[in-house]
Amino acid sequence: MVQMMKALLSRLEMLLRSPYPELQKRWKTVLLPALLVFFILYFLQPFGISRMEGPKFFILLGYMLVSAAMLSVVVYVFPAIFPGWHCEERWTLGKELLSTLLLCVFVTLGNWIYTALVFDISLNLHLLGICLLWMVIIGPFPFVLFMLWNRNLQLHHNLREAVELNARLADRLRAGVQGQVPLQPTQKMADTIVLEGETKESLTFVVGNLLYVGSEGNYVRLCYLPAATGTPVMKLLRLTLKQVEESFAAYPDIIRCHRAFVVNLCKVTKVTGNAQGYRLHLEGCEVEIPVSRAYVKAVKGYFEAR
Repeated sequence: MVQMMKALLSRLEMLLRSPYPELQKRWKTVLLPALLVFFILYFLQPFGISRMEGPKFFILLGYMLVSAAMLSVVVYVFPAIFPGWHCEERWTLGKELLSTLLLCVFVTLGNWIYTALVFDISLNLHLLGICLLWMVIIGPFPFVLFMLWNRNLQLHHNLREAVELNARLADRLRAGVQGQVPLQPTQKMADTIVLEGETKESLTFVVGNLLYVGSEGNYVRLCYLPAATGTPVMKLLRLTLKQVEESFAAYPDIIRCHRAFVVNLCKVTKVTGNAQGYRLHLEGCEVEIPVSRAYVKAVKGYFEAR
């Protein structure tokens, strides 16, 4: 029984740590749930709203506006104050659920204050409990629906663009088979480069043989194909990824594609997509290189220009 509980907790932890696509258009998180709340209140009229006297439409519209204002605080203000926490590349399902809970809390507090002002009621715990009950009953519908919709929308978009990028790769291969000029690395890729680490270690290799460079704390892990064999080799150097990126600044085929990765786009053989973004599959390499949203335009532009 204990082992089963540990296994379940482990799987739950893995699920909460799984990547989740952060919103590309934050205004949708503000407007759509607020509109859905208004429609539920106005057309279904739960909680005795049907017996409400006075300008019902405008009172309920006020709930929508207050909800939108509270959502704006979490969606716009908090990311500006805590940019590290809201980093797109580190966004997970657990963070998304926590953010959604925070949204619910802020909307509840806003509606608590609004209800007290509109109906001239004191701000007491009883009224807060009623507003909280409203949120528990109504809240899951717009927020869960929107989370699922956003994830599926991102997945569909990324899969479609991955298909387009793979079509470009297929065109390159067909051009090579038919004797045409396929996508080729620039002439500079035949250069030999020497990277020197801060601990006096160095690595010498042909630029075109590089597969990728990944950040690991104070070190970077370079994966490249040595001239003698076709098996990828790994090498750790005490460098920052920024320093590596600067070393390859003269080579347009090698670009930054992620907070933690620099990749040689000439070695890409396939592109796959998921809800979080793209994954690049490299020649003879089992590691899938992620492409974060900030670098998608550069990666797409590279393939589209060829």
